[in-house]
Amino acid sequence: MTPNFTKDRKDAILWAKSLFQHPDSYVILDTETTGLENDDVIVQIGVIDLNGNELVNSLIKPSKKTSISMGATNIHGITMRMLQDAPHFKDLIPQIEKVVNRKIALIYNSEYDTRIINQTCRQDGCKSLRITCDCAMKQYSKYVGEWNERFGNYRFQRLPSGDHSAVGDCQATLKLLKKLASET
Repeated sequence: MTPNFTKDRKDAILWAKSLFQHPDSYVILDTETTGLENDDVIVQIGVIDLNGNELVNSLIKPSKKTSISMGATNIHGITMRMLQDAPHFKDLIPQIEKVVNRKIALIYNSEYDTRIINQTCRQDGCKSLRITCDCAMKQYSKYVGEWNERFGNYRFQRLPSGDHSAVGDCQATLKLLKKLASET
């Protein structure tokens, strides 16, 4: 596949502009986790609307996982001690579903976050979170336009200006989406 950088960049800009034409149809969601492996789970979740209002901001106590990798703690600063009085993910599902109901969740790296959400649900022994999502990272990667020959797609880009807290990264994603939407 040969990329059309100009068209793809324009498509990413138009995608971002369309979000703000119907802001009540979207939320931005982010998670922080115990690590990156197949048994890792969520330790913090944030959801905001396209006006930047916090809809969900909670630490999460893992139901079975008893440690956070040192690498993850070095990034987000969350320790197991901080989670002692936090709710379990299954207890937050009704609140999360209420704010994402009939909306599209914009997630920076949606493949990772949806995998972690599903892993957390399995570990908690609860129903899967019903969520429709779109990946802001893939759109931003099209906008930046660095082609990855090895994988035949646009090179994934780090989230600019995130602070590695769930709500902070939601706010950074919102800032990025506004930047794209302001392009001509």
